[in-house]
Amino acid sequence: MTTTTVREIMTLPVLHGTSVLAGSAGLDRPVTGVNVMEVPDIEAFVKSGELLLTTAYPVRERPERLVELLPVLAQRGLAALAIKPLRYLERFPEQLVAVADRLAFPVLVLRDDTSFNDVIGAVLAVVLAEYGAEPASAEVIRERLTGVALAGGGLEEIARTLAGALDREVVVIDREEEVLGRGGPTGTGSSTERAPWEFPVTVAGAHRGSLLVGGREEPTLGQKRLIRQACFAAGMYIAQAMASVELNRRLRIVFLEDLVTRPDLDPEIVRQRSRLYQWETATRSVVLLARGPVELPDAAVAARATSVLSPHAVAWSRGREVVAIVPEEVFAVHRGAADRWRAALDTLGATRTIVAVGAPAANIFELSSSHATAHEALTIAEATGRGVARYDELAIERLLLAMPRDQLTAFVDATIGRLAEHDAGHGTDLQETLGAYLNLGNGAEAARRLYIHYNTFKHRMLQVGDLVGDQLREPRGRLALGLALEARKLL
Repeated sequence: MTTTTVREIMTLPVLHGTSVLAGSAGLDRPVTGVNVMEVPDIEAFVKSGELLLTTAYPVRERPERLVELLPVLAQRGLAALAIKPLRYLERFPEQLVAVADRLAFPVLVLRDDTSFNDVIGAVLAVVLAEYGAEPASAEVIRERLTGVALAGGGLEEIARTLAGALDREVVVIDREEEVLGRGGPTGTGSSTERAPWEFPVTVAGAHRGSLLVGGREEPTLGQKRLIRQACFAAGMYIAQAMASVELNRRLRIVFLEDLVTRPDLDPEIVRQRSRLYQWETATRSVVLLARGPVELPDAAVAARATSVLSPHAVAWSRGREVVAIVPEEVFAVHRGAADRWRAALDTLGATRTIVAVGAPAANIFELSSSHATAHEALTIAEATGRGVARYDELAIERLLLAMPRDQLTAFVDATIGRLAEHDAGHGTDLQETLGAYLNLGNGAEAARRLYIHYNTFKHRMLQVGDLVGDQLREPRGRLALGLALEARKLL
């Protein structure tokens, strides 16, 4: 079996016009796959033999990162680095050429109109062909089957092409036995509804479906060779579709992260990507930020968001955090939307989740501001023990946090310091008792909330009065006590 090299890959039509910037001594490196660089720390996600494609977007703010990556990529056995530089990279970093030449690691420059999806499909087709092709006499039909997959003709055309060659009914099904393509005369199978001869369709060793062939007689050896070629072509088509979906998902998440974290994002880029993903730039939205003890899968998070929050909600996983962008009208209609979202995340395995709701964004360009306020609300929620926190309901906490920390600490010590010392020294709960009284304004109700007898409550409040003095009897004093208790939680 021959091995495809970088030099040979460059002859593919989709790479027409690609030039070698540096590392030409390594053009005979073998190519066994393709990957896309969508994060700066790509070295953790690459494998030997891969052609790494990038627009340099992840390193746009620090292009020198490309030079630092070359030794790591070469050591991991990558085939080459292919850059589409014009959109995000104004210049190639110094030392890039020298380092690539020293390592004999090819650095390719792609045309600006090169489609990563097309490159992935073409390279995968060539690589898969090395491992999947079986010799057969019907070379024209074999080439037609492969050509169908390369041209994006789909499983329907693959089924029709094979059915015409075999003069049998051919059906392509997925793992759930849903029909993906059908061709040829019907009624040529056995007495059962299902075609009697089944052949697996695999991608990278994983079962992805089956090719069902009709007819009473078992296919001949020559026919089986064509069927295997059709299975390979179907697998190649599925691999391209999977690669395209995964690439689109990754690029979409990269854009969403930039959208909610970078207030300086180029408005024109935002408009272009919004058109690509069919988002309305003028929609009023809210960012929700959740944090739990475990990482949740993107697919499950996205599906749960559209079912629980809104069909127009967008959500993704960020390690132990989950970010969601939701139309503002959801919260106008359902005040409990954040609670439902928290419960939904808990059912996915992230127990003890905290959900924070940011301030509304008037349009897509203000989502970074909504995200910043959601992050602030999340910090306050963690400090105060809340399960759900809305930014617009945290005015007091935000006011307190705006004070310098040393001044806030001094205020707490001066206002309730004696209460804190008494609780620490005697094992009492005077601060909790005072908080319940100030929140409710009713001693009997406060006693019930604290699960203590009313006489016990009165005794505690007498102790509080002795320690805080006249503050408890004055409106301004009670206000100061309440603020100090809230500040104590934040500190």
